[in-house]
Amino acid sequence: MIIGHTSSIAILKSALENNQHHGFLLCGSRGIGKASAAKELAISILAKASPFNATIVQLQCQAGAYPNYFKVCQSVDDDGKLKNDITIEQVRSLLNSLKQKAAVDGPRIIIIDAVDNLNRQAANALLKMLEEPPKNAFFLLICHSVGGVLPTIRSRCLLINFKLLSDSDMAQAIGQQADPLAISMAAGSPGIYQKILIAGGSATVLAIQKLLILTNLNDLKSAIQELLKQSDDTFLGQLLHQFLYQESLKNPKDYAHSAQAVERFLRYTHNTHIDGVHRLQALVQLAQNPDQERVIYG
Repeated sequence: MIIGHTSSIAILKSALENNQHHGFLLCGSRGIGKASAAKELAISILAKASPFNATIVQLQCQAGAYPNYFKVCQSVDDDGKLKNDITIEQVRSLLNSLKQKAAVDGPRIIIIDAVDNLNRQAANALLKMLEEPPKNAFFLLICHSVGGVLPTIRSRCLLINFKLLSDSDMAQAIGQQADPLAISMAAGSPGIYQKILIAGGSATVLAIQKLLILTNLNDLKSAIQELLKQSDDTFLGQLLHQFLYQESLKNPKDYAHSAQAVERFLRYTHNTHIDGVHRLQALVQLAQNPDQERVIYG
């Protein structure tokens, strides 16, 4: 069940059912239900158009076996770890599938989760599909940060914004037993809240905040190594940025520059292979002294 996003889903549903566009950019913060909404709506539309029983269509889509349903996301490597990006090979495989005659009459729906994770080659390959879309193909592109999407892709899609959940929707999504500090850091995102809980909840949030007062590099490195036992450096970096952002709303003079510097570094090092300890250490040092950006970027 999707909680919230009633108006966004209604707009998307109407546009899909009336063939108003072939590309849709579903934008909003991480963990608020964009991909879940896209999947639920896609299954509903495919089931309605299919000659097969709706339950069968739903089960096949869930298993990735329905011929008119495609989902592209980051794959895992040989060690079972999530790869940094969606590759050109994955997009080419999708294109080859779409070139084939549809096994079932009706729409074909493609979900890409998320377009932010496409590497440059994959993004250009997707752009070509959006420029000359296969017949009856509809692209639902999950997007966490519209600023990171190629302008040429944005221009070929209908933008649909998904807002952060309200307090009442968050309460419904989370249930009775809640971690107040984790809720505060999640800021309207049930998905982020769950990831915070998995990473250690309030204890991890407090540990991230304490990094900012560590000046000894050995102490900082040891604290970061302990945190990395709970979660990955990307998510911990996002939590650090979220804390700085929330503090900047209360005290812009002391935190705004730090929040901006950390956000830029997270974006700059996206899809790059940097040791997790070094990456988090650099993020903390930027938060402590954002003027160090001049050294990093020259």
